[in-house]
Amino acid sequence: METSDDLFLSLPSGCRICYRVFGKLSDPAISIIPGYGMAMTQKSGDLVRLLSPPDSPHYVIRYDPRDTGLSSSFPRPTDGSLVYTLDDLVDDVLGLVAHLKLNRVHIVGSSMGGPITWLTASRLPDVVRSLALVVTSPTGRIQNGTDNLPPVYVEGSYLVSEAFDIPDDLDDDEGWINSYTRLDLALATRPPTDEERAEARHESEVTYRREKESGTIWTKWNHSDAASVRWPCEALKGINCPTVVTHAAKDQIFPLAHAEALRDNVKGATLVVIEDCGHELPHRVRGQLSEVIRANIRKGENL
Repeated sequence: METSDDLFLSLPSGCRICYRVFGKLSDPAISIIPGYGMAMTQKSGDLVRLLSPPDSPHYVIRYDPRDTGLSSSFPRPTDGSLVYTLDDLVDDVLGLVAHLKLNRVHIVGSSMGGPITWLTASRLPDVVRSLALVVTSPTGRIQNGTDNLPPVYVEGSYLVSEAFDIPDDLDDDEGWINSYTRLDLALATRPPTDEERAEARHESEVTYRREKESGTIWTKWNHSDAASVRWPCEALKGINCPTVVTHAAKDQIFPLAHAEALRDNVKGATLVVIEDCGHELPHRVRGQLSEVIRANIRKGENL
């Protein structure tokens, strides 16, 4: 597979996005949108390979959302005001699609990347050919009285907060890497295999060093403010491309009812529940997940 080095795009907003592309531009394009605080160097590398096998190659785009990886770091204003919104994160994706001159693209979004995915599709209905909404929710943590959804589970937030600890010595690289690694594995529902631990350690070191260089190590928490609103699920009604919703049977953040609501709000959408898995992407489910996503992509390519 042909892969690029880190590439950079400066947007009119002043945000600089770091991205990588895999494969040939002439092949169907897939854009992967990470979840809360996640850089492109975390968990999506193996997914790229699985989504673009030799007998069905694709042009896969990964990127560091603002305040992650090597993309722009946004210091919090001294008055405590909101740094940016979900719409700004969507604008970053739109800018990347325009920069790459993509006339057709399939989008895969996980967790907080879910609303960014469907908002991108709602603004580019003639470009986005399929959606995969992975372990996500129509509303996020904030709901109104008519959503009729159970609240999100507190277990996931507890596990994540327990896992991440800033080292006493801020120059302790090993301490930071260990903290990133614990966070990476915090939502595992089975003891990680040796291979999964090695992968988590490697990706955590790569991500930490990139975020230390860019300063996003201190500002990635801005994602919390951007996500701490009711996600605009009304836009789901306008989605007309093939859509698959995948949910983890043991998800520690979003109840199954949230995935069912996503399915029910998108015309023709399907729901696949992945057993023996939480809000994570362990090795044992990646083959199944990629097959589900690729089957949905084929529907979009045949339109």
